[in-house]
Amino acid sequence: MIVLAVLAATLLLAVPGLLDLIRNNQMVTDVYALRATLSNARSEAMARRARVVVCPTNDGTNCLATGDWGGGYMSFVDMDANTAPDPNDPNEERIQWEPRERAMNILYSNSEQAVIFNPRGTALDYEGTFEFCDERGADGARALILNAVGSVRSATDTNASGTVNDHGGIDVTCT
Repeated sequence: MIVLAVLAATLLLAVPGLLDLIRNNQMVTDVYALRATLSNARSEAMARRARVVVCPTNDGTNCLATGDWGGGYMSFVDMDANTAPDPNDPNEERIQWEPRERAMNILYSNSEQAVIFNPRGTALDYEGTFEFCDERGADGARALILNAVGSVRSATDTNASGTVNDHGGIDVTCT
């Protein structure tokens, strides 16, 4: 009986830590997946000397007109510069599609809602922050920062507040 009591007490202490470990691993995986998609899109834009779009999508076919990337995202060559994929145009191929189960929200701070890399690989007017948030809110959040030259980096806590900072140096809010 004492062994069961000790085992129960140990489990009560271990389970919350294990849940945080699982959440952190899922978040890191999601951060790296989006970072890889953005970096690959930039490389494709330069290699193909063409405009490449990365946008949120739920179906891998149409871009969403929202800043919520939590349902998935895709990248595609956009030869006609309309920021919409055209499956009937052989020159506008989809490069990548990352479907996602909604374990967390991914919010993009730029009002344009999509990222467009020009043939030089820059993302002028599309710089912003991608916030990765789960039920822990800003305390457990991670973020990616996209700058105007098209490079992506992980956000850090530059002001020692315990929360990572966005591209403007302000704590992410997950809202």
